[in-house]
Amino acid sequence: MTIKSNQDYKHLFLKELAKLQDMEGPSYLYDPIKYIIKSEGKRLRPFIVQYLGDVFNNDPKDTMKGAMGVELLHNFTLVHDDIMDGDDLRHNVATIHKKWDNAHAVLSGDGLGALGPIFIGKIKKNTLEILIRYNEVILEICEGQAYDMEFESRDATVDEYILMSEKKTGSLFELCFEIPCLISDDFLEFKLELKKLGRNLGIIFQMQDDILEMSTSSKNMGKGTNSDIERSKKTILSSMALDQDKDAWNELQEAIKNRSIVEKKQLLKEYYKNSGIIEKSQELLLNFENKCKDIIKSFPIEVQDNMISLLNMILKREK
Repeated sequence: MTIKSNQDYKHLFLKELAKLQDMEGPSYLYDPIKYIIKSEGKRLRPFIVQYLGDVFNNDPKDTMKGAMGVELLHNFTLVHDDIMDGDDLRHNVATIHKKWDNAHAVLSGDGLGALGPIFIGKIKKNTLEILIRYNEVILEICEGQAYDMEFESRDATVDEYILMSEKKTGSLFELCFEIPCLISDDFLEFKLELKKLGRNLGIIFQMQDDILEMSTSSKNMGKGTNSDIERSKKTILSSMALDQDKDAWNELQEAIKNRSIVEKKQLLKEYYKNSGIIEKSQELLLNFENKCKDIIKSFPIEVQDNMISLLNMILKREK
């Protein structure tokens, strides 16, 4: 196997993604699509597919088609999520519905959703199984978003939060691990373990996102960090606070309901810190991290170091 640097993987992927700038057709549809795929992003999901493709010695062409498929799916969900959540900033630039309007955003999101399966359908190995899994994941992401929207109007326990995170975020991470496995000749027997690893990493990623949004600036995150509070979004922190002391949590909610967003965020940060919620959330993250490490121990010895390296790259995010 030949493992490239993170920057090399990103360069190769962006070169392929840039080809979509040549798409021709109605500007009403394609201008927003070209805008969103050109914006800066982590490109973490295609990186996972590329990295594992090399670990598994897969055909680079099939690997790139899988990487394109997961990134287009991810962007499709972001465009529609931004409409539902009313977010005006994504990757430090205006969201599509903010730059244009909701109609442009809905249509371009649909276009991105249609482009992804075109790339997936061109993978040569286990094409039908990968395409079925791809569409199953789309539905699962929609289920996760439905829970997210539902929880805006009611409390969510930690178990409910984890279920939402599994579906909304974990399912796509799982797919990023499953596609390289299905393309591979030698790692199909580890498909279930790879799926579990991907799903657990997705849950970790979502919890990290919640914690970072409470402690990091909008500029560093690349998106607005106050919308969760404004829309009463449920996070790992709020769910832990509810489970730990429902009366105290409800009392805090009543006390801050008429405060400004800035004041609410500050009071929530103080509550999470003083009640030990931040520390407990870190303990839960460590628990999921250890689950991932245990799964990796079941893989062939020759790939374990590469899998640990991938795990550490995802765990050490700062935005």
